[in-house]
Amino acid sequence: MKSIKYLLHETLLTSKKSVNQLGDETGISASYLYRACNPEDESNVRFPLDYFVPLMMATNNFSVLKHIANLCGFVLTLLPKLKVNKKEKNQFVADYQEASVNATKKLIDYFNESSETNYKEWTLALQQVLEKTVAAKHLIEREHTGQMELYL
Repeated sequence: MKSIKYLLHETLLTSKKSVNQLGDETGISASYLYRACNPEDESNVRFPLDYFVPLMMATNNFSVLKHIANLCGFVLTLLPKLKVNKKEKNQFVADYQEASVNATKKLIDYFNESSETNYKEWTLALQQVLEKTVAAKHLIEREHTGQMELYL
């Protein structure tokens, strides 16, 4: 399992914005941001929690939050907008089915060979099914109650 510091580093590397831009948007110096998010840094600089949400919002990367939720036994998923047309609903069902089939295949792989790799692949696939299940529950509840959400 990846460390929080590694995921923060990955967030910086995969961002479309420069570290200087991210520093400006989060209110932290680029130098400190580099050191706090570098898993190889030996100065034990910590990433301040106060800057965590601004960094996630600036990068649109919530992998660290998902990791923390998973460590604590929670499922974290972005709740979907209410699907309004049949094509979007069908795609949602197809994605859900694909995730379920993939998790089942990974479980069979694990039962056939109970290796660490197969275990990690199965838990990742299962996490995806759980996330899609939570999203489906939200979607169905919204549609069933007839509530429409306004998205700006």
